[in-house]
Amino acid sequence: MATSYFTFNKVTRDHANHQHQTIVPLVTLLNSEIVRPLQVSYYMANDYFITDLAQQNIIDKSKVSGYLTNIQDKYNLLAFLALEKHNFMLDSNGKQLNLAEDEAEWYRRLKDQSLDYYADIGNSENPHLYFDVKIKSEAGEFLGFAGVAVDLDHFAKRFETYKNKYGVELFVADQNNDITLSSDITMKTHSHHRKDEITNLTEFEWFNAYQTKDNSAQVSQLVDTKSAQFMVSKLPLPELSWDMYIVSPPHYLQTSYWRLVASKVVILLLVALSLYIAFERILRVFKTNVVQNSETDFLTQLPNRSYINWKIEDIRREFTSVSVVVADIDKFKNINDKYGHLVGDEVLKSVANKLVEALRKVDIVSRWGGEEFLMILPETSCGQAKEITERIRKTIESATINVSSSNEDFFVTVSFGIAQGSLQNESLNDIIQKADQALYLAKTNGRNQVITYEKRDDKTDQLTVG
Repeated sequence: MATSYFTFNKVTRDHANHQHQTIVPLVTLLNSEIVRPLQVSYYMANDYFITDLAQQNIIDKSKVSGYLTNIQDKYNLLAFLALEKHNFMLDSNGKQLNLAEDEAEWYRRLKDQSLDYYADIGNSENPHLYFDVKIKSEAGEFLGFAGVAVDLDHFAKRFETYKNKYGVELFVADQNNDITLSSDITMKTHSHHRKDEITNLTEFEWFNAYQTKDNSAQVSQLVDTKSAQFMVSKLPLPELSWDMYIVSPPHYLQTSYWRLVASKVVILLLVALSLYIAFERILRVFKTNVVQNSETDFLTQLPNRSYINWKIEDIRREFTSVSVVVADIDKFKNINDKYGHLVGDEVLKSVANKLVEALRKVDIVSRWGGEEFLMILPETSCGQAKEITERIRKTIESATINVSSSNEDFFVTVSFGIAQGSLQNESLNDIIQKADQALYLAKTNGRNQVITYEKRDDKTDQLTVG
């Protein structure tokens, strides 16, 4: 009840500031939807593959198309290239234009301008916001344009969400105060440079009133027009020399805001008691999950190295001796390089499952790091551990790994190092270190084998090939 009371007082006291804070997600939105596509365009224009391609005498358009499709799939943006030497424009949807055609007017217009990048709305049938970046050779020679485009319907839907939620209008304008994006309407085009469709901010009374004020000290200003009052906030987008204007009614006229506050306070009152009762239980569950997540490998769902370090004392108290097996997947880097990391992840999970299936419940299997696994076999002799490990090695060796993307099969092998020791006389870390030495020899001797680190009768250590 006290929390509800103070929350209500804070909301009513700071409601104007709260309304102003609604612009924060808008800044995030524009940065993700405008700055990110511009960065992708820069990446394309400076990609060595593109600059080299643009200078070749003959090019394979299928390679260009594949590159653009990859950009579209990776960033969910329409990608395009316009190459001066080859006199064509191609986008990731397969559309191709001769640069001399009327529809490629933008290319001829922007080519001779001084800037290296541009943002403009094009494609009258399906308007997009295009980000055009010049491709240049090392000597500075103009080679064409590379870039991406965002569907204006996408902007309209995102802007509409904020308009409905906060009751604000959004206007994005260039350095000439021409509107490029708006929550009010999606700017339509009859030509790529919108000569007949330009709307300037000076056509709005609120903008003219805002311009007459001193805005150097404040982000937001209350402006008066003949018909109404508006709260106007201006946020710059320096990457494009654009500005975003957020226009809303004054806070004291926003009855919907007060309805929202009232509903939130009622909900808060209803849940406050439940939160108080459930808090201790939720905290216990949270702590349990944090501990479990910190000690479990996300990919294989096996215990990780942190778990083993935490469990060492328990193992020493419960058992007198252990056999330790360190396993390492052979040539795992080659698998990642050839088939990709997703296939590599499947190999790790497959090997982990086979290790778990082959051992007892009392045994511990963990992912030790990278492609290495650690098995702790309590009260197990070195000979028994060798027999178990050899059986595991053969099972893994005979299992087929399928690559679904290419219907290709391959096999995986694993090298093992074994060491056995008394927990009364040496630490678990010392035994693990000996098993690791045995693993090293298994890897250097040709892989896919088991090597044990054993005590001889004269009390000296030796490595034995299994």
